[in-house]
Amino acid sequence: MRTNRPDVTIAADSWTVTVALALVVGGLPLPARAAQRGPDAGPVEAVAVAQVEVAVDGPAPELAAPPVAALGHAQELAASGRFAEAALLFEAQWQATGDPRFLYHAALARSRADQHALALRLLDECVRRMSAAGALSEAVRRHLEAARERELQATVHVQLQVLEGSQAVPEATLAAARLSLRRLGPAGEAVPGDSFEMVGRPAAGLHLDRGRWQVDLEVPGFAPARLVAEAAPAWSLQLHRRKVVVDLRFSPERALRGGQLRLQALDHASPFALERPLAGPTATVTLTPGVWRLQVRARRHGADIDLAIRPGQPPIDVALVRRKPVDDQQLKRAPKLMFGLFGGFIATYFTGVGLLVAAANREKRAERRDAAAHEEAGVEPGATEIDPAAAAAIEATYPAAQWHRDLEFAGDLHTAGGVIAGASIGSIVTLLPLAFRARRRAMVFELGLGGVLLAGGGGWLGFALGERERLLDHPELRVTAARLERTDGQRIAAALFTGVGAGLVLFSGIALLHDAADRRKRARAFATAPWAAPGLAGWSLAGRF
Repeated sequence: MRTNRPDVTIAADSWTVTVALALVVGGLPLPARAAQRGPDAGPVEAVAVAQVEVAVDGPAPELAAPPVAALGHAQELAASGRFAEAALLFEAQWQATGDPRFLYHAALARSRADQHALALRLLDECVRRMSAAGALSEAVRRHLEAARERELQATVHVQLQVLEGSQAVPEATLAAARLSLRRLGPAGEAVPGDSFEMVGRPAAGLHLDRGRWQVDLEVPGFAPARLVAEAAPAWSLQLHRRKVVVDLRFSPERALRGGQLRLQALDHASPFALERPLAGPTATVTLTPGVWRLQVRARRHGADIDLAIRPGQPPIDVALVRRKPVDDQQLKRAPKLMFGLFGGFIATYFTGVGLLVAAANREKRAERRDAAAHEEAGVEPGATEIDPAAAAAIEATYPAAQWHRDLEFAGDLHTAGGVIAGASIGSIVTLLPLAFRARRRAMVFELGLGGVLLAGGGGWLGFALGERERLLDHPELRVTAARLERTDGQRIAAALFTGVGAGLVLFSGIALLHDAADRRKRARAFATAPWAAPGLAGWSLAGRF
């Protein structure tokens, strides 16, 4: 008789080996229990029982399931391959006793049921609970880490991106979201027991079993969103805000004349932003949940409030008040005023240039006529010593009085052209503070500077014109063009200074008056209006204190 001793080494989980051995022992009859040997049986051959050596890397004793009545039934379910049902029993024991070891055994059962995502969640909860109760031993920690690593390899890491339009939904909004995940079968049916829910979106992503999933996301203020897709590294879910019909009630009704309603979302992009006239004391608008800015601008009244819109929003009462004084010292960029000032620049510039050209032509004609009279008398133009006969001939051809009047008229045109051209410079300088929205004091400074230039330039111009007038006041004393040219420099400079000052005073004054009128129109110091709400009534007083 020979004895066979084969050496066999099998690496397996101890829990699996236990179940397998139980099946072997319970299913195979021992020789002693066999039927009695018949008389015709042949000779007996003695065979030694084979000895099997099994090396098992099993869990630490700290993870053994506590001895409860349901443990045997759960092991029977697992032995028959009904791992999901066994997992439910272990989870029920965890709920009843709070012992985290049941979570470990439920995770093993879920893993054998190919529900690795649930197994991973159960392992994580087991580690968290056991760590909170005390430090884990090295053997338990290594075993749980190895089990967790196996589940990670069996799942797909999915990053869920939640969008509103093209913008990512803020994490603060998703903190109250309810996320439901259901695994689907080949025909699109939900796999029983392979689903879970969570609140908020996990920042580290999801670990899901391979296959098709249905994702349902409910975020407060948004319509429910659903996604059906294969487990993949990236999922994208689009959210749309719910539509909320809001009734607005405005008071007092008499303050609504010429009113304009404006609604704009502050914390999100919404297609329902609007701006329209107010036709009556009530208005119904469609908005989306979130923070909205409501503005009403009437002739003398207004409202400016922030609204927190939520689903099921009740009617909102808006009380209009007389506008408060405007404290903003910046100039308002009024397009009509700016176009008017630019039109003033165009008009003054071309008018000034036209007068200067006309003055030059008139002066040239007078100089040519005077030169022709001198040539006829045989005298060089501009000569200072002329004999009486030649002077009489010149006087007869072109009288000195007429010569002086022509020069005086040309000089007046020249002076007026210089003043008006200078005013065009003042108008363009006035445009600069408006274009750059400077503070109002810049316009006041321009007004003061214009006053100084107007006073100084006006005095200087008066002196230059007086000097010229003294030269032209003697009709018998024929003045020469060269003599008059000595006073032209002062007169031209004085005219430009005066024009710039006049332009600054005129156009800066117009801009300041427009700004003051606009401020009076947009604001008032005190406001009173009746106030009403459901079941309440009163009178509101607003003012600056």
